[in-house]
Amino acid sequence: MQHPQDFQERAHTMDRPGHHFAFLIAPNGAMLGLADDGSLSLCGDADDRVVWDRVPGGIRHVATDRELPAEIDGDACTLPIGSDEVTFRIAHGPEKLPSESLEHLRRDGWTCLTCILPPETVTALQRLACTDDYEHLEINNEVPKLCQGVEVGRAITEPVSLWLIRQYMQTRDLHLGHPPGFAVLRPWDGKSRVQRWHADIPYIPSIGGNVVADRKGPIKAVQRNVCVSDFGKHNGATAFKLGSHAADTGPPPEWNPLADDGEPARPYSGPDADVVEAPAGSIILYDARTWHRAGFNHSARKRAAMLMSFQAVDVIPKRDTRTTYQRLRESPIYEELNGREQREIGELLLNQPPIPA
Repeated sequence: MQHPQDFQERAHTMDRPGHHFAFLIAPNGAMLGLADDGSLSLCGDADDRVVWDRVPGGIRHVATDRELPAEIDGDACTLPIGSDEVTFRIAHGPEKLPSESLEHLRRDGWTCLTCILPPETVTALQRLACTDDYEHLEINNEVPKLCQGVEVGRAITEPVSLWLIRQYMQTRDLHLGHPPGFAVLRPWDGKSRVQRWHADIPYIPSIGGNVVADRKGPIKAVQRNVCVSDFGKHNGATAFKLGSHAADTGPPPEWNPLADDGEPARPYSGPDADVVEAPAGSIILYDARTWHRAGFNHSARKRAAMLMSFQAVDVIPKRDTRTTYQRLRESPIYEELNGREQREIGELLLNQPPIPA
């Protein structure tokens, strides 16, 4: 029997932005930035220094409001730098300064980069996940997703979210907890089991050899949900207990009840839980201590996400990612990535502690 409070989670709806700022990307993938002394420099990290906006006759540095003359032709921006004319690619950027998102992440334990991925990346991910307009296709599980399309690597290396995670965890020394892939949630039939409330590794027991981390100790992991499909309460967007990263324990037993026969019953879905609704192409970041679970997909369509765990150096990953990296290096997809993207993927897939046999 349905409880009167079922499916009453609070919805936090992120509206599609009306405007995005831009990055200026050099051929090697570095981003043009404005240093504190006012000089132009190439940067690998997407903090406030590298966020620009188009203005008549040139570009404006958003954080300082400084305008520079530039010749803009489509997505190409040519700037006088010293005695040279240098051309950069104008790339899709965030709707707000990264420092604003960092403030939200530090204060609340989560943040959403709304529509941070460009539309062409979203379309490519939906095609590979076989969702949205591509449900008629059949997903390929024989080849690592990283080797099926360059947009997978570009989603993994989205620079603002990487900078936020490193700032929040106060370290650059991170790795992914498992090879990148798609989590596709099918329509719920009204009776099948759905995921139970939990925190994530290393804040729960695991078979990988990790000791359960102290919730009051240094931050050990941040989760990143890339919304491949639109995420809404109706189609099973991830449910959270926002703010629970600061709690002393994981979810209480009553949020994961048992039926009379001792089998898991339907998990809590009442008004003390939260759902972050965001358009496709958004990235939701949250502290791994946060209680969460998959949602109930009440729609008639599948919805897809890329779920990634960014872990501290001493956390043993759930699955070895080094073989996936080797497959990528042997694939023509690797050469389609720029230098920054290649470097980031190498660090995230190879920089892991020894995995117990």
